[in-house]
Amino acid sequence: MAEPRVRRLVERDIQRAIELTDLEGWGYTRADFERLLALSPQGCLAAEDDGHVVGVLTTTTYERLAFLGAVLVSPEVRGKGVGRLLMQAALMHLASTGVETVRLNAYMDVVKFYERLGFHGEYEVVRWRVAAEPRGAGPASLATAGDLDDLAAFDAPVFGASRRALLERLLRENPETFLIAREGAGVVGYVVGSPYGGACEIGPWVVAPGHPQAAQALFRSLVNAVGPREFSLSGPSRNPDLVRFVREAGFTEVFHTLRMWWGKDLFPGEPAGIWAAAGLEKG
Repeated sequence: MAEPRVRRLVERDIQRAIELTDLEGWGYTRADFERLLALSPQGCLAAEDDGHVVGVLTTTTYERLAFLGAVLVSPEVRGKGVGRLLMQAALMHLASTGVETVRLNAYMDVVKFYERLGFHGEYEVVRWRVAAEPRGAGPASLATAGDLDDLAAFDAPVFGASRRALLERLLRENPETFLIAREGAGVVGYVVGSPYGGACEIGPWVVAPGHPQAAQALFRSLVNAVGPREFSLSGPSRNPDLVRFVREAGFTEVFHTLRMWWGKDLFPGEPAGIWAAAGLEKG
């Protein structure tokens, strides 16, 4: 095959992107890709061969930090350099926009691929799942647009950069399942739940280190808001309070990924405050 052409991923490609990610059972929806395109319209890429999309990749930029994800190549062209081509194009694009640090969460079987591109491992991010139903009220309250400034200021040092645009969009998309916990006038945590079918994806979920009771209140409030579901999250192994919580709450490990970085090792955030990523592709 001739070398595929790498171009921007656009709205007409979303169905094909879903088809590719469905091959791995990743569960991406149209809303997921619409959100990614809205957040980073220039940074989501497609590899096209003879008019057919044979690979996809997304990036989400937060100031000088970016997360890269949803990297997938059609089975018939795997092993032919398409993934490397997409990655090189993405890293070149991000560097040209002033991004200094690129992070991703790599499935364990492709860690070597990313290492060959210059990525370095940080720590494992674990996927957990549990069936839960309402059991007692949680004191967290629904977030509003008036909370966004406080939420963004609270979130930035824990995550490592400002995610205000993402938080604003998630609040519009999930007004009944975006919950905030305060102590006095200060934010000590928040959680976003994205219900679908009989399940609910948790994330982002951020809690001030040393406040596990706020995390428990947020989880109870979220379960109360959505009802009996299967709840899933992806959280850092470096958060001991999270690890203790999921074990005590009966969560089951599903798989592990390795968080990796490329460029300069900047904007690490505070993993002890991260209880769930906004998505493996968004950090």
